[in-house]
Amino acid sequence: DARVLVEVPVGERKALAVPASAVETRSGIDFVKVAEDDHEVERAVITGSTMTLDGADVIEILSGLEAGDTVIVP
Repeated sequence: DARVLVEVPVGERKALAVPASAVETRSGIDFVKVAEDDHEVERAVITGSTMTLDGADVIEILSGLEAGDTVIVP
């Protein structure tokens, strides 16, 4: 008996993701720093899955950011 693990993609979805290092957790709340009007602002975000993209860990952002926001990565 031989066993083979096969991964079958079942679909794709668009996701907003940031580098894992950009997400900071304090008191159970996740934050990212965003550039806004020439200064830095912290925004609370709701995170989803952590995945690897091009060899780097990224975290899906479910809410709290919009496409086009400039995230500050330490």
